[in-house]
Amino acid sequence: MKKSLNTCICCKASELSEVYEGPIRSGSFGKLSKESFTVLECLECNLKVLDPVPKIDYELDDYRLSYNDSCQEHDYLKMHDHEQNERLHRIGVENFRGKTVLDFGCGGGSFLDCIKGLAAKTIAVEPYSGFHAGLKARGHEVFSSSSKAMAHYSNRIDILISFGVVEHTENPLVYLEQAKSFLSASGKLFLETDNSDDFLMQLDLPEFKKFFYRTAHYWYFDPVSMMNILKTADFANPSVGFRHNYDLSNAFMWMKDKIPTGIARLENISKNCDLSWKNFLEESGQADLLFCSCEKNAAH
Repeated sequence: MKKSLNTCICCKASELSEVYEGPIRSGSFGKLSKESFTVLECLECNLKVLDPVPKIDYELDDYRLSYNDSCQEHDYLKMHDHEQNERLHRIGVENFRGKTVLDFGCGGGSFLDCIKGLAAKTIAVEPYSGFHAGLKARGHEVFSSSSKAMAHYSNRIDILISFGVVEHTENPLVYLEQAKSFLSASGKLFLETDNSDDFLMQLDLPEFKKFFYRTAHYWYFDPVSMMNILKTADFANPSVGFRHNYDLSNAFMWMKDKIPTGIARLENISKNCDLSWKNFLEESGQADLLFCSCEKNAAH
């Protein structure tokens, strides 16, 4: 397949290497694209990009129905509520108390609900209008786009949350620079995205690669490429850590049957085993998620 991209958008290097070609996930497990896609990796900074980049309209029901099999708010919250306590613990309650917090691409608002009693103001930026009524009813200020929010909150946000968003953007460097322009002088960004150094990716399982790469995710980061893009966007004190979301049962099922269990646990695996597995992956950098933080550069 002829490459449509020839230059890395982050470091501007011209050496891009093909690391995958074939069908990829186009929705929930089992849904594969009819067309073939290529994943290109920058040999200079490790940033990976889907080629060609498909067009997805996040304002429509189709995206939610394809990936979550539902566009209902209660289903979204049921799917994501279990993640929020750990995220809050990692960031720290003290970072939210009395602060103005914006969640970029907040979905149904699961994390914003978690900090509602802590933050002075919670702001939801979410393109899918099906979630707007519920977000407003629970006390969050709602904007359908970053440009509309920017008109009110440029340089005024204390904490900006971006969980599972940067990989969806047309240009992650532009996205991060825009996020920075929301932040107050002492503002902080907390960001989470998939880790392309995931343990299961390193096993080189063809079935998992088809699942990991997906039409809704254009960009794929490892610790090196994430640190590089945060520095290129001129953030201060960038930090890249790891958070693992899925348990040992999920890894076993992928290795044995080439299918995910999600957050379900096999009968013979204890919570202590899962905790040890999670700690090992996070300490070794093989967790399924990158968990990052950075601050606005005081010079700006």
